[in-house]
Amino acid sequence: MEKQPKIYSSFEEIELDLKILKLEREIHAQKIKMGFRETGENLRPMNLLQDYIGTGNQTTFSLIEQVIKFILQFVVKPFKE
Repeated sequence: MEKQPKIYSSFEEIELDLKILKLEREIHAQKIKMGFRETGENLRPMNLLQDYIGTGNQTTFSLIEQVIKFILQFVVKPFKE
């Protein structure tokens, strides 16, 4: 079904549609930014580990998380000094 072109009767109608389109574009841009942030959060090592282990094994995840944090203290420490 082909969409009929809109017929405007004033410049105010055109300006209103342009403002609406601009706001819609900004909304879509924000949705894309949020999607990138969420993807970044999901790709963090701890989140990937949680997904791999599963939500039912919270104790195992907690133990592994503590071990990783402990190891990272020694790996990162030389670079901070």
